[in-house]
Amino acid sequence: MRFPEPTTGGYWPQPWTCEDGGPRRWGLAAGVPGLGIGPGESLRVAAVRDEFAVGALVRREPGELYALRHDVPVRNPHTTPVEAWVERLDPVSLEVLASSPRLPAGPFWPGGIAAHRSGDLHVVLGRWAHRLAPGLDVLASHRMPVDRPYNSFVVLDGGELVLKDCDAPSGRAPSTVSALDPESLMPVAEPLRLPEPSIARLSSDGESVVAVGTTRLFRLRLDRARGRLEIDDAWRPSYGPAPGRSYGWDPVMTGELVLWIDQGRNHTDRTMLGSGECPDPVRLWWAGEDGEADSSEISGLPYGTVSNPPAWEPASRIAVAYDSGNAVIRAWRFGSSGPEALWRRDGHAQAGHLIVFGDTRELVTGDWADRPLLRRPGVRPLTAALGRVGSRWAAARRASLRSGRDSLVVLDLDSGEEKARVQVPSAAQGFLFPAPGFRRDLYYQSITTVARIEVV
Repeated sequence: MRFPEPTTGGYWPQPWTCEDGGPRRWGLAAGVPGLGIGPGESLRVAAVRDEFAVGALVRREPGELYALRHDVPVRNPHTTPVEAWVERLDPVSLEVLASSPRLPAGPFWPGGIAAHRSGDLHVVLGRWAHRLAPGLDVLASHRMPVDRPYNSFVVLDGGELVLKDCDAPSGRAPSTVSALDPESLMPVAEPLRLPEPSIARLSSDGESVVAVGTTRLFRLRLDRARGRLEIDDAWRPSYGPAPGRSYGWDPVMTGELVLWIDQGRNHTDRTMLGSGECPDPVRLWWAGEDGEADSSEISGLPYGTVSNPPAWEPASRIAVAYDSGNAVIRAWRFGSSGPEALWRRDGHAQAGHLIVFGDTRELVTGDWADRPLLRRPGVRPLTAALGRVGSRWAAARRASLRSGRDSLVVLDLDSGEEKARVQVPSAAQGFLFPAPGFRRDLYYQSITTVARIEVV
């Protein structure tokens, strides 16, 4: 069976040059050999850097690894202006080989970085977009029109960048979508205001772009001849939410379906465990070309939550979704009659973006563990406040490892059985963007830590 490529659009023609391995957001490491962990083999932390704060890791050419870095304010993090910068890291030792100048960003929310087919790097963080040379010289910058953070971007087949602001984490103000020229970063279309807020990152198949609103999904296209972004009024899947549910997160475009997970509202601190704010269970949703939406509960437990997309393996049509608030991860196979449950793991605290190795049938996950006492209602606000201040000092981050730390865990994609795991000295759970490595290894990422994990 033929299926779409995960990386479409105007990206650099190498594996994992943008978040999730491509703008469809499958999490599939296409073009990268899997780990192939065999009997008697294990994982180890081969290199680690204590770095506050790290937002994303992407690759460009073989051996080229880039990290998006940023400030995090102690107070009012979503309104206090921050700066960003990009580092090129040694792919083995993780030492910094080069760094960009400090880049203006503005109000903070996690942004994005990608290698464009021109060879340059694009960065979006806060309300600014930047174009950098591979050597990290600044080539162009553009201040976006809305005074809110823009949470990353996708690149169309024509090379244009499409991005939007998000009223995060409240999700009250409608979002505005923009399209930029990849060289000048100047607008190529009038900004388009969506009918409702959108917290989730955008996804794209190269021509159409999907945005998850707070109650509906929207499909947009760029009319280059008219210089306009347009919403497809014939396709607006509705998923509620009901009073006990909150907005959805990043969509996955399979070619036939769009998948997403709801219950995005939470009060995350260093972990997403126990951070859900709405009482209903979290659900995996899907919608086809007819625009009809359907769903399945992931854990069935109250106060579920996520902040990221499911994963998709196209050859076997397997979707993997999770409830980060209740530490449950599940897989389904989508057939002609709908999804069939494959496996479920309880007590597996996955939160970040997943990586799928289709050739070796491996799924890369996280699994946070801490002292439950620190998550009790009367204790958590205090520990969260101390963490926001203490996380700025390396000594405090090291001390916090005694009360909680993350693990990187590789599962069998088809059965959910554990193949290997390793503890990572990270003071925070990995919420965002890891990356596959270059030689049977992986790059772990959390807001405090970058680590290289290898098979031994």
